[in-house]
Order: sequence, then C-alpha cells, then structure tokens
Amino acid sequence: MTCVICKRGEVRAKKVEAEIKIGNDHLLVTVDAEACTQCGEAYYSADIMRRLEQVREDFVRKAITPPAVGRVYQLT
Repeated sequence: MTCVICKRGEVRAKKVEAEIKIGNDHLLVTVDAEACTQCGEAYYSADIMRRLEQVREDFVRKAITPPAVGRVYQLT
C-alpha cells in the first residue's frame, strides 16, 4: 500500500510509539501498526485504537500510573 499522506512511501508493519495527549501529560505507548517508510505516518487497526482509548481512560481514572520519562520545562 502507498501512503495516503506523502504518496511516495510504502506502508509496512512495524512497532511505533503512539502518543496520547491528556492536558499537559503525554503518554507514549508502543504498539504494532502500519507505518510509511518515507514520512512515518502511522495507520492503526481498530483493535489498536480500542487499546489506545482504553489506556487513555485508565490514565484519566488513575487506574494506571506509568513512570515518568524526562521532564518538560516552560519559559514564559
């Protein structure tokens, strides 16, 4: 399959880091997906989308508390 975004790359199965943003928090979840070899655009199956939605809900409900990785600093 050719990427619908860049129209040049081939879409292949690989592990990708999906990013879920909740307020100022960002969750990085490694999942199996299809991704473009040129631009990196990821295509998720319905099962993976349901999993990501569940992870988001669990995080909001504080059912999961993943470890923090790094820090974010803001200058105003």
